[in-house]
Amino acid sequence: MKTIHKIFAIAMLVVAFVACDRDQLTGDSIFIDQEEDTTTYTYQFDQWLKKYYTEPYNVEFLYKLDDNATDPNYNVVPVSIGMADTMAHLALYLWYDVYDSVVNPEFLPEYGPKMIQLIGSSMMDPVNNTEKLGYAEGGIKITILKVNKMQLDNIDNLNEYIFKTMHHEFAHILHQQKKYPPEFAQITPANYDPIKWQERTNKEAWQLGCVTNYGSSEAHEDFVEVIANYIVKPDHWWDNMLKEAGPEGAAIIQQKWDICNTWLEEKWEIDLDELRNEVQKRQQNMDWEKIMNLEFLNGK
Repeated sequence: MKTIHKIFAIAMLVVAFVACDRDQLTGDSIFIDQEEDTTTYTYQFDQWLKKYYTEPYNVEFLYKLDDNATDPNYNVVPVSIGMADTMAHLALYLWYDVYDSVVNPEFLPEYGPKMIQLIGSSMMDPVNNTEKLGYAEGGIKITILKVNKMQLDNIDNLNEYIFKTMHHEFAHILHQQKKYPPEFAQITPANYDPIKWQERTNKEAWQLGCVTNYGSSEAHEDFVEVIANYIVKPDHWWDNMLKEAGPEGAAIIQQKWDICNTWLEEKWEIDLDELRNEVQKRQQNMDWEKIMNLEFLNGK
C-alpha cells in the first residue's frame, strides 16, 4: 500500500497522545482516504479487505511487508497473497464474526485493533532459542506471524500457532484498556520466570498453576494464556491439562480462570463460555468452501 508509512505514523501519534489508554478512543476511523491504483495485481484483494475489514471494523489489514513496520532485530519473510487471503477469511470466521454474534456488532469496531499485520515467518530469538508467534502494540496493532506455515488440514496446528495467537494478542489489547485485577499476579508470583520459562515443559508449568510454559514467564502473559487457551482448545485438551496439573496445580488454574471469567463479564460484558462454545462449534465445522465464500456471514 502506497500510504502504509503515513497510516502507521498516524496510529503511533494516537498511541502517544492516549498513552495506551484506549478508554479515551472512539470508534471514529483513524484512516485517511487513499488513492487507489487499479493496475496492481493485488487490487481486487485490497478492495475485498476494504469491504470486509476497513469499512465495517475500522481496521487496516496489512499483508505487504514493510521493513519500517517490523522489528529490525529479526529476519522475517512476507506472507504469500494466497495465505493472506485464507487468513483474512479465517479471521472473519473464527474471530470477527464470533464477536459480532456473541458480544455485539459494535464491539470490535470500537475496541478491536486498528491494524492487523500478517508476516509469513515467525521471529526466532537466537539468544534464548525462542519463537515469537505474534505481538500486540499499544492497544492498536496486532501482528500474526508464521502465516505461511499454516497447516490448513490440521486444526490442532491452526489452534496452536494461529487462532490462539489471535485471542492471546487481543486479550492483551483488552487488558491494556481495562486493567485486570492485581490479585491475579499475586497467586503464583514466585513461579514466574521471564528468563528460563522455555526450559519448562507444559506439564511442569501446569503443576505450577500455569496453562502453558509461556504463561509461566510473567503474570500478564499468564492472564491472556488462560483466556486464549480456554477459547480455542477442545474439552479433552483442557481436561487433560487439569489432570496432569495435579490437585494443587488444577486448583490454581481454576482460581485464575475464575478471575479471567469475572473480569471479562464485569468489564466487557463478555460471557467466556458462550464465546468459547461458538468458537468450538465453528472449529468443528470447518467447511472451507463456505468459509471462503463467506456463507457464514448470513447476508451481512
